[in-house]
Amino acid sequence: MDEQDIKFKLLGNRSVTIEGAGNIYIPSIRDIFDLNMSIYNEYLSALLIDKSALEAEVDEDISNFDVFIVNCYHNYSFKEVSFKALNLFFKSEPSIAMEGDDVFVKISEGRIDRNNFSLLQKVLMLGNNVKLSSPESEYKPANSKARKMIEMIMKNKKNKPPPKEKMDLFSIVSGLIWKDNGQSIDSILDMNIFQIYNGLHTTDKIENISHTVTALYAGTIDGKKIKLSDMHWANKME
Repeated sequence: MDEQDIKFKLLGNRSVTIEGAGNIYIPSIRDIFDLNMSIYNEYLSALLIDKSALEAEVDEDISNFDVFIVNCYHNYSFKEVSFKALNLFFKSEPSIAMEGDDVFVKISEGRIDRNNFSLLQKVLMLGNNVKLSSPESEYKPANSKARKMIEMIMKNKKNKPPPKEKMDLFSIVSGLIWKDNGQSIDSILDMNIFQIYNGLHTTDKIENISHTVTALYAGTIDGKKIKLSDMHWANKME
C-alpha cells in the first residue's frame, strides 16, 4: 500500500491493512484523551523504536523489528507497554511466537515480523503526524584543530535548550473546537490525529488565501507578486 492510499484511509477514519498482520485502527481524540495522552505517547514511542537512535553502532542488516523483538524479550516493562499498544491499535491480544528460527509477534490471525513492521511504523507515523528526526551526520575532521572545533560545536548544540513548541495537540484541538468551521465539539473529538492535523493545515490555507484576496482587493499588497494559480484552497499542501 503506497503513502497516498494510507492517507485516504486515515482521512476517512478507516482501518489500514498491514499485510500479513491485519487491520490497524488509529484511535479517535476522544479515545486518546480517555486513555491519557502521556500513556498514548508512551505507546507510540515503543512501537516507533528506531535503531538509528541507539548510541551503540548497529549492523545495517539489523532491522527496527529486530531491535523491537529483542527489547520485548529482555525488557519486561518495554514488552508490557508495546503489547498494550499493539492491543490498542489492532484490537487484539498479541503474543510472542516462534517458527523454527523465526521469532515474531502473533496478532489475531496474523503476525508482525521483519516483513511488515516497517509498514506498521509508517502508518503510525502518518496517522499521528510523527516525524522522526534524522540522526546527526557523521563529521570527519581533516585535522586535530578541526576536530576540536567540531567537538565544541556539538557540545554547544547539546547544551542548547530545545525551542518551545508554539502548538501542541491540545492547543490545536482546542482551537478547532472553538473555531467557526461548521464542526461541533463531538465531531472533532471523534476525529483521529491525522484528521485533526489535516483540518488545521487546510483551515490555515483557506484563511491565508482569504486574507490575501481581501488584501488584493484593498490594494494593500502588490498583485504582480502573487501567482494566482497558487491561490486555490484545494492545491496540494507542501
